[in-house]
Amino acid sequence: MERFTTKIIIEKGFQKKMFSEIISKEKLSQRKLAKMLKVSRSGLRHWMNEERKLPQLIFERILKLFPWTITYKNYFRGILPRNWVQIKGGKIRSKMKINLTKEDRIKGFKKAKIKMHRRKVIGPNGELMYNNNEKKIAEELVRNKIRYEYEPIISLGKNYAVPDFVVGNIIIERCGFGNWKPYWSNFKRKVKRLQKYKKKYKIVVLVPSNYFKIVVKKLCNTKNITIFKEENLELLLDFIRAHGPITTLSCGHSSVGRAIGS
Repeated sequence: MERFTTKIIIEKGFQKKMFSEIISKEKLSQRKLAKMLKVSRSGLRHWMNEERKLPQLIFERILKLFPWTITYKNYFRGILPRNWVQIKGGKIRSKMKINLTKEDRIKGFKKAKIKMHRRKVIGPNGELMYNNNEKKIAEELVRNKIRYEYEPIISLGKNYAVPDFVVGNIIIERCGFGNWKPYWSNFKRKVKRLQKYKKKYKIVVLVPSNYFKIVVKKLCNTKNITIFKEENLELLLDFIRAHGPITTLSCGHSSVGRAIGS
C-alpha cells in the first residue's frame, strides 16, 4: 500500500469542487479517476468529500493528468509535514497535566477536543476503555483487590507516554496487533523512553495467544520486558504479587484509587 507524506491545506469547499469539476469536465467515473490516480475508490471518496486532506503527491498527479487544475493552487493555504499528526498529538498532550484523576482526564480530553466516540466500553470504575479486553484486565485486578491506574499520562523528558495500566511500579500494556510494523516501531520507542526516564518501572505486555509468537519475535531485542498471553491473567497476577509494591483494596471497597509508586 502506498504511503503519502506531506498534505495540502486547501480552502474549505475547493477540494471537493476540484474533484467534481475533474469528473464533470473530463467525463470520468469515480472508478476510472481512482485508477488514473493509482488510489483506491474509498480513498478518492474521502478526498472528494473533504474528509481527509489531499496528499501533495496526489495533487502533483492531478496536475500532470489535468494541467488546467493548476488554478486550484490559488486556494492553497499551507502544507502539513509528514509528521503533522504526531505534532498535533504532542500539542494536545502538552495541554494536559501529568497523572490526572479520572474526572480531570475526561475534562482534559474535552478541552483538547479529542474525539471519544471510539470509547464505548465502561470499565469497573466508570472509566471509558478502549475495548473489552482492557475491561477484562481491569475486572480481574479489581476481583483480586489490586489497585490500578488506567491510562495515566507520564512525563518522559520532552515526551509523554500513556500506558494502559499502572499497578505500583508495574506498567501493563495490552497489545492487540500482530504484524503491523508502525505500531511496533512506536511501541519500542515508547518502551525505550520509559526505561530511560522511569527506571523503577517493570513493563508487562499482554497479547492474544494467536499473536504471542509474533510479538515475542518482534520484541526479542527489547530488554527488560515480560510478555504474557492475555487469556491467562493468573500469570499477570503472580507477577504483580512477586514484583510489587502494590496496594490492595479492603473488603467492600468499591472504588479503585492510585497505585503506590505510580
